[in-house]
Amino acid sequence: MDVTTTTTNLRSSFFSTLQPRFTPFASAKSFTNSLNFTKKQRPRITCQVSAATVEKKSIAKAQSDVESLFSSSADEFENKKYSNKQSNTGASSISSGVKLENISKSYKGVTVLKDVTWEVKKGEKVGLVGVNGAGKTTQLRIIAGQEEPDSGNVIKAKSNMKIAFLSQEFEVSMSRTVREEFMSAFKEEMEIAGKLERVQKALESAVDDMDLMGRLLDEFDLLQRKAQAVNLDTLDAKVSKLMPELGFTADDGDRLVASFSSGWQMRMSLGKILLQDPDLLLLDEPTNHLDLDTIEWLEGYLGKQDVPMVIISHDRAFLDQLCTKIVETEMGVSRTYEGNYSQYVLEKAAWIESQYAAWEKQQREIEQTKDLINRLGAGANSGRASSAEKKLERLQEEEQIEKPFQRKQMKIRFPERGRSGRSVVTIKNLEFGYEDRLLFNRANLTIERGEKTAIIGPNGCGKSTLLKLIMGLEKPRGGEVLLGEHNVLPNYFEQNQAEALDLDKTVLETVAEAAEDWRIDDIKGLLGRCNFKADMLDRKVSLLSGGEKARLAFCKFMVKPSTLLVLDEPTNHLDIPSKEMLEEAISEYKGTVITVSHDRYFVKQIVNRVVEVKGSNLQDYAGDYNQVQSLWFLTIEVSKINSIT
Repeated sequence: MDVTTTTTNLRSSFFSTLQPRFTPFASAKSFTNSLNFTKKQRPRITCQVSAATVEKKSIAKAQSDVESLFSSSADEFENKKYSNKQSNTGASSISSGVKLENISKSYKGVTVLKDVTWEVKKGEKVGLVGVNGAGKTTQLRIIAGQEEPDSGNVIKAKSNMKIAFLSQEFEVSMSRTVREEFMSAFKEEMEIAGKLERVQKALESAVDDMDLMGRLLDEFDLLQRKAQAVNLDTLDAKVSKLMPELGFTADDGDRLVASFSSGWQMRMSLGKILLQDPDLLLLDEPTNHLDLDTIEWLEGYLGKQDVPMVIISHDRAFLDQLCTKIVETEMGVSRTYEGNYSQYVLEKAAWIESQYAAWEKQQREIEQTKDLINRLGAGANSGRASSAEKKLERLQEEEQIEKPFQRKQMKIRFPERGRSGRSVVTIKNLEFGYEDRLLFNRANLTIERGEKTAIIGPNGCGKSTLLKLIMGLEKPRGGEVLLGEHNVLPNYFEQNQAEALDLDKTVLETVAEAAEDWRIDDIKGLLGRCNFKADMLDRKVSLLSGGEKARLAFCKFMVKPSTLLVLDEPTNHLDIPSKEMLEEAISEYKGTVITVSHDRYFVKQIVNRVVEVKGSNLQDYAGDYNQVQSLWFLTIEVSKINSIT
């Protein structure tokens, strides 16, 4: 039966009987509208033209719109293959996951990765660690196919592996609703849904054109097969199931993305990539800018996922909770350690000790062999000398043991100016807020000499504002915030201190302008201890990396003598060695410290007191962070028992 006969038979009953297997459901329809698909537009007249000209243009435009509904070929759908640009072959193969094998990568002649080999398998959560600039993100981009290695192989268990990449900057659209944002994860599916809707509308207008109706029916059938292949009718249910798992209510679905904090936007980004059912999940600094509650939620949520993961993070507590394996990249070479971050620290120390002992032993053997060769010399002992020379050659080339690399640890010290009085900060009946938002309502707090206090709480609760009130940068609406009268000399590190640096100044000029009583040689020495070599001192700040700017901001901060350190997120943008350097400096500081931080490992290392901003008040906890965590856990367990009884 030809198309004309088919369409003639269908014509009389089409509108009453057309029941597509897949209809653009509410969420899909709402989302496809937000994508601004091509719509018919009236011809815009900008000069005098004849009616015939306008009509021809309108007809041409209408024909173009209709033609855009048709796929280039039905075979294109039947033969579609998903492939990755990267090689799935190499010197070895794997049963699951991905393996990097002898990867190297350079940028503008600078070698970043020299010999990187490691793998992630089903059930594993791999943490990538290393100093800033070690090439951690480069490895993720190579796995994701966003960059090609100079040499080596990326070996995958299957060629059509779905790899999801959650980058440091969450990709969300502020103008969408939450449900629309989740539906945007299904780009191909939404395009099919939108096209189904437009073809259906075109069919309603094509009842007088048998040829066009036949073509549209063929296209409609093709689209329905595509919809079936991608399970279009299950997407709405998938989103509805995932939203409560991420903490969203049904009513949240209609709220704009812009009305949520960065922590909740991170949940949306994570949810979108999980909706794609990835075979491998890549996470680049997922805890950046998240508060403690959200970080702990993220740990718990990711811990329940079966998908293998590769995680870049400078959050040591996060790596401790999640990772089953740590891969360190140092001087372009990777080394794998089984276990979490704490186990990695122990295993690395043991490996360095063992490797160094083996290297020393070989060096002694080399020296002894050289001495033997010199003593034997020529003549009757030439045979023994030749044998010793071969042994020396073997030791120095074939069997040479590399001396383990040990990065020079930065060492800094915060200069102190005497001793303050016992009372350092007193807050009495503090009231403060912005417009109709109350942050503090009759809050009270006293901080005394020598205390090292962490201020914690969710994003937006007023932690940074509290530090500004202490520094006198904000004035309370009611109550008072007082610094002690005797020798309280505060030094304030703002959260955006690195961003506030003068980009036109050099590294040396930046620190020198803040150092009142320092000799220039001492300033250079300080910069050297912070890993700014001599050839970097005249470099403009604008040419520094994010990590280098963070280190420079600290150098500038620490030349000022004080008896009180006020620190707002001091570990932001610092790599792990820099954090360890900061922890040591704060531990040795004899003065008083007040810090806002979401880095639990950092907080555990330095503080002896925790204050939580909670319910417009200041909840004071005696003891360190470990004791506070134990108290929180006990409170939660008691609450569970009470709810049962």
